[in-house]
Amino acid sequence: MKTVIVFRTGALGTWREKYNGIAAYARSADWALHPVDARSAPPDFSRLIEFWKPDGIIVDASGSPQMFRKDPFGRLPVVMMNPESEIKGRKRPFVMSDSQAITKFALAELLQTPPASLLFVAWIEPAIGGSTLKRDATESIARMHGIPFSVVTPARGDAVDSARLEEAVARELANVPRPCGVFAVTDLIGAVAVSAANRAGMAVPDDVSVVSVDDDPEICESCSPTLTSVRPDFHQLGFAAGRLLDEVMRGGGAQEHVVVPPLGIVRRASTRKTRVADRKVSDALETIRLRACEGLTPKDVAAPFGVTRRMAEIRFKAATGKTIGEAIIDQRLSAACDYLKSGSISVFAISNFCGWNSDLAFRKAFKSRFGVSPRAWQKAQSGQR
Repeated sequence: MKTVIVFRTGALGTWREKYNGIAAYARSADWALHPVDARSAPPDFSRLIEFWKPDGIIVDASGSPQMFRKDPFGRLPVVMMNPESEIKGRKRPFVMSDSQAITKFALAELLQTPPASLLFVAWIEPAIGGSTLKRDATESIARMHGIPFSVVTPARGDAVDSARLEEAVARELANVPRPCGVFAVTDLIGAVAVSAANRAGMAVPDDVSVVSVDDDPEICESCSPTLTSVRPDFHQLGFAAGRLLDEVMRGGGAQEHVVVPPLGIVRRASTRKTRVADRKVSDALETIRLRACEGLTPKDVAAPFGVTRRMAEIRFKAATGKTIGEAIIDQRLSAACDYLKSGSISVFAISNFCGWNSDLAFRKAFKSRFGVSPRAWQKAQSGQR
């Protein structure tokens, strides 16, 4: 059995998905994994390596870009995940999310109603990799559409003092034409952008629309309004890191890097105006997104419209192209797919977690949408990984 150390630097929600992906590959390869939390301070790499005597190492380098700028691993096989800093001394293979595809998702959302300006809020300098690629892609799309473009780049101290970053974003928002579309490189920075707009008296999403990256529910759902975010495939990122490390450890001709496409965008209230002009419908969509799996009914959703159920349904379908019931089912099925991919609960239990009255009703709805049973769909997804 081979031993692999996995260094963690990322946020809780994204890290959990990455590690689950690594663990899925580790099970298939019969590895012993040893996670090390490297978020707060650089670990004692030499002593850890001496203690565990690992055959290989996976580094989540997204959360602490300076920590791994010097290579402390010698000749050990190493794979980096989403490196944001250049590693001096040795070129290591890496896996990363597809920054170009992420940017296209984000900008497609912001451009639904053309903004008068675009603002990119970057990662802490000095950084390369995903942050720079997203910034460059955003500038290219802005130029293509003839939209004024600007950048706010946090100073290193802003990583621990978000108030300074909030002030910098607010100053920039005060100087750009509105409505402004903001693309923030992480959810943490996106939350700061929403707060900056709120504090400056700018309405979100009417004056400022915000899209971020990572779709960490703990951050996105705690914003007011809630934060639209592009969702990378963190599970696949971890799985790909495991597979690439296996190639390196076997001494074969491993790829220098692997790019993993995102899963899509999770639309919340920070951009809802770009999709739905009817405020009542926008609020209804937010209610469905938050409560569909709690047994929410079309009657519950229609009540706040203050009109007859039929009129509420007509307004909802005119704005979304779907009935309220269809939108509820869509949200439940989306949640069910997330559970199936993660493998965190049994297929039998998913019906209760996602708001169906029975397992039979869940399976019927799932097969009607996807043409296969939930278990068959789950196996097909695992095979793709």
